Formats: sequence, C-alpha cells, structure tokens
Amino acid sequence: MRNLVAHVCRMAALLLTITWAGFATSSEWETQFDEGGVRVETRDVAGSDYKAFRAQALIAATPDEVLARLQDVERYPDWFPDTLEARRLELGGDRWANYVRTDAPWPLKDRDAVYTQKLTRTVQGIQITVGVAPDTVPESKDAVRIRAAAGLWELVAADGGTALHWEFHVEPGGNIPSGLANARVIETPKRALQSLKNYFANNTEL
Repeated sequence: MRNLVAHVCRMAALLLTITWAGFATSSEWETQFDEGGVRVETRDVAGSDYKAFRAQALIAATPDEVLARLQDVERYPDWFPDTLEARRLELGGDRWANYVRTDAPWPLKDRDAVYTQKLTRTVQGIQITVGVAPDTVPESKDAVRIRAAAGLWELVAADGGTALHWEFHVEPGGNIPSGLANARVIETPKRALQSLKNYFANNTEL
C-alpha cells in the first residue's frame, strides 16, 4: 500500500505541473475580498465552470511554524471551513497525503479527496504543491470523490512573520451549481486564513 501511494503521488506531481500550467493564464485575477490582512482573488479557468482562487495573508509566525500547523491535519476541522474529517497518510520524506471530507449543503453529497503534498525548500522559503490521488483509498457511497484538483502553498519569511500565498483550483464532481461552488471559492480561503491569522495572534507560546 505504501509503495502504491508513493507511486500515485509521483504521478500526481507530474499531473499537477501540467494542470497548473493549463489554467494559470486562463484569465486575470479579480479581487473578491481584501480586509483585515487577508486578500482573496479569483479567476476563470478554461474549460471549467469553477473558478480558481489566490489568497494571501501575513501570518505572525515563522514559515516553519505555519508549516507545522498546515501539517497538523487532524486539527483541520478546528479551523478549516466545512471540514468534517481529516487525516494524514504518511508517505515519508517530503511527500505526504491528506484525506479530507468536506461538508456540502443538503441535498448535495459531501465531497472527499486524497490531496497529495510535496514540500520543497528554496532560498525564498517553503513551497507545497498539491494534487490528488483519488484511488488511494476506497470511495464512500455517501460522498463524491474529488478526482481533479491542483494547488500551491508558498511560505516566505517577511517582516512581522510569514507572507503566505495560496492558489487552488478544484473540480468538485457531480452536479454542484457553479454559483454555489464559486461562493465557497471565496469563503473557504477567506475564513481559513482568518482562522490561521487568529491562531498565531492568540498563541504567543508555540
């Protein structure tokens, strides 16, 4: 199982490069929210009904402290919007995967996904590329498995903490109305980064 997951992650990393390049220039970013040190922008993705987002914030912590919070997957339901369940699948080294189940409003089924993660350290900071490995764990009959997603986290040391940059696009599967999904494209990063900022602002001893 471990070798299978590692192989799937290598393939997902390749697909991420292709997918990200495909939608990166599809349209210009449009600001949807810019308050309290959190900025969220969206843009259209060619061939998709669902928008991509770019979110930015300055977090009062070091890049490694922010990374530790992002890697503490079991605590995602505490701060990551609409997360019902989250667990980490250990792969070793700088690769891992997160199983995440997300609440969807009735009568839609919940969504779940296995998000692959690859960490890279550069002179600028920390980068995590995100893809999906949908067949890594069995599907649930009461959730729709997300089979296409690509994203990127960047954590760069800055005056006052860490400049966080987050881009993501997901195809949620099924028949979710684009208006509903695109509203979450704004709300999810906004609320997540607000929670992340508040967590470090209120925890001076980490």
